Amino acid sequence: MPSLKDLLEAMTASWPVALAVFLAGASILGGYHFDIHYLTALPDWLPGVTFIATLCSASILAVAIIRSILQLATRPFRRKAWEQWQAKHIAGLDELPEPEALLLAWAVANKTRVFSAPYFNPHTKALVAKGFLSIPAGSHHTDETPFEVPDHVWDALKENLSGADIQPLQGLRPFDRRW
Repeated sequence: MPSLKDLLEAMTASWPVALAVFLAGASILGGYHFDIHYLTALPDWLPGVTFIATLCSASILAVAIIRSILQLATRPFRRKAWEQWQAKHIAGLDELPEPEALLLAWAVANKTRVFSAPYFNPHTKALVAKGFLSIPAGSHHTDETPFEVPDHVWDALKENLSGADIQPLQGLRPFDRRW
């Protein structure tokens, strides 16, 4: 006999699985309703179990439909909140200390969104903590950790630095010495 924990675990099934169970259960129940000859050899308890499984899968499908409708309804609000957060985040570029701002300007001058640097560099660690750099997933060596400038930050940097003279930054190697 399944426990309550087993039933709750079954309720977390994805909607395609729930739809498959629902269709199978509805088919079996329909077969019993129309007295299909092939079902007479099955155990007597099967219709009851099938009915319960069909109800559970129907409830999973109903919850999935409700969640989808709620996600569609809240999408404009979430998008607006995300855009406001991005604007506030980009406004924080003006408050960066000079070494951190120079590091981002160096990346734009060299047209590289992803660059390698020591993991324990204080400027890259600060930029990661502030969200202006991220570390791509995977395992990396501490001396050559890849850092990536997020899309919205990269676009803002390119726009803000398009008229600035950042040519002198192209030849620099920022991690060979302290800034």
